[in-house]
Amino acid sequence: MNLFVDTICQLTRDALHRLDSERVWATSEIQGLIEQPPDADMGDFALPCFSFSKKLQRSPKQIAEELQNLLVQEDPQEQAFDAQKRLPFSRIQAFGPYLNFFLHAEILARELLPSIFNNPFSKGLISLGRGKDRSEKNRQKVMIEFSQPNTHKGFHVGHLRNAALGDSLCRIHRFNGYEVVGANYFGDVGTHIAKCLWYYLNHCKDSPPEELRGEWLGELYTQSVHLLETLEGEEAQKAQAEISSLLRKMEEKDPELSKVWDETRQWSMDDFEEIYRWLDIRFDHYFYESDVDEEGRQMVLQGEMDGTFILSEGAIGIDLEEENLGFFMLLKSDGNTLYSTKDLALARRKFDQFSIDRSVYVVGAEQTLHFKQVFATLKRLGYAQAEHCYHLPYALVMLPSGKMSSRAGNVILFSEMRKKMREFILQGQLAEQSLEWGTTEVEETAHRIALAAIKYGMLSQDPNKPIVFSMEDWLVSEGDTGTYLVYAYVRIRSIGRQVALEVSDQIDFALLEHPNEKLLMRRMLDFERIVWKSGEQFKPSLLARYLYELCRDFSKAYGTCSVKHAESESLQAARLLLFHCVAEVLKTGLGLLGITPPERM
Repeated sequence: MNLFVDTICQLTRDALHRLDSERVWATSEIQGLIEQPPDADMGDFALPCFSFSKKLQRSPKQIAEELQNLLVQEDPQEQAFDAQKRLPFSRIQAFGPYLNFFLHAEILARELLPSIFNNPFSKGLISLGRGKDRSEKNRQKVMIEFSQPNTHKGFHVGHLRNAALGDSLCRIHRFNGYEVVGANYFGDVGTHIAKCLWYYLNHCKDSPPEELRGEWLGELYTQSVHLLETLEGEEAQKAQAEISSLLRKMEEKDPELSKVWDETRQWSMDDFEEIYRWLDIRFDHYFYESDVDEEGRQMVLQGEMDGTFILSEGAIGIDLEEENLGFFMLLKSDGNTLYSTKDLALARRKFDQFSIDRSVYVVGAEQTLHFKQVFATLKRLGYAQAEHCYHLPYALVMLPSGKMSSRAGNVILFSEMRKKMREFILQGQLAEQSLEWGTTEVEETAHRIALAAIKYGMLSQDPNKPIVFSMEDWLVSEGDTGTYLVYAYVRIRSIGRQVALEVSDQIDFALLEHPNEKLLMRRMLDFERIVWKSGEQFKPSLLARYLYELCRDFSKAYGTCSVKHAESESLQAARLLLFHCVAEVLKTGLGLLGITPPERM
């Protein structure tokens, strides 16, 4: 894990051996128990002794006390733990059933700060971060599929949660050593497109705009839905027949309709490319529903011939009662494909073409049952990778007025949100700077503030909890917002510009003795553990919370441990290094959330 944990493991193992020399005490067993106390006053690390109780035939509280006595008996004055001897603990103390370890601030500073200063996360915190237990997983290849917008629909605020989640997970997994393939799966076929094209070809009198044509198609789709709801009798039947005909022609690749479909699909793709560019989101591969449609049909037909799938009332599916997942339909009785049909073909492409070990699907929580059925079906088909498929469900993004819906047309389109955020920032946070800075810097800074607000707002909540989007609340520069985090980063960077010293690792680390300075260092020590946990649990919200707490700890230290007004130049230099390292950790963490902070505001 890290050198401090390694030391705890070694000290504890030796002490346990003295309590019972007949047993073999594994380092890995001890390492898995070590945790961080909820309060800094209780220590920096804690070793719960419950699991030793049965083996040693005494209470956890008694074991903790005996371990304490063994670890400090060689030097009652605790000189064995001072900085000169380079052992990292100033105190080891039993607290009920726990054995608590208090890090020596000077040694923590000496080990932590130069490692960040000299190697700012290009390879992690050297010996302080990456654990030996990660090496096996680090060799794995992971595909993370996310965003998955439908063409012929407008990209709106609700789509941003999926995009931010997937992008952050790609960044976090790469940081954690995985080989990552970020993939997007576009919904470019289906009934919604037939409805959009039906309206476009038969009822639209306007010419396409010069820009945002994909968004314009989304407006046509909404208008088509509204028009269909007003039709009755023969008119309604005629409209539905026309839409069904268009859908059939799309599936049959009718040349005339395919030309219209190709052109309009490209309008949507052009919009998407611009949106992803602005969001600083990149993909390694694009999949399209239209590419796996027929392939999925053939897989299902072959499975029916093989006996894996069954015919039921003209439709083809699979009985998953053994898995308590019911009957999973794979092909409709009229021969039309379903999402399930295409997901089977998509999974096969992922396994065969990319040789991935893990497959992550970032898709809304309403599809939970669907993906359980997909993964169970893949397992029945003999794909070993099905065991390592994971659906990351997430809750909806709501408006204060309620649920958004492209069908109903009550959405905040991305272009509208982007425009309003820019205006809000330029008239608020950057009103004075707009008069002093060049246009390029003002626009870039506004862009970065907006991205911080959006992405942190989408990532700071647990994926299972719904989000209420509020532009004004997310752009507040105080409290738990992305705007606050980038403000904290800019403030830290400004400290270095106020002091006539260069940051150096040639420091008297003993000077960093204030509790708030140690609190900051202890928080930084946890950075890679939190990043690892965020990736393995598929929760960037853990990292977001950590960064907010890091900024709060900085604010405490900033108010009590001044650099500019430090008592000596040596203390000034030590604090300058400390705050510089905080900025590096914060910048790296924000980067893993997809946020690039400005250098000044």
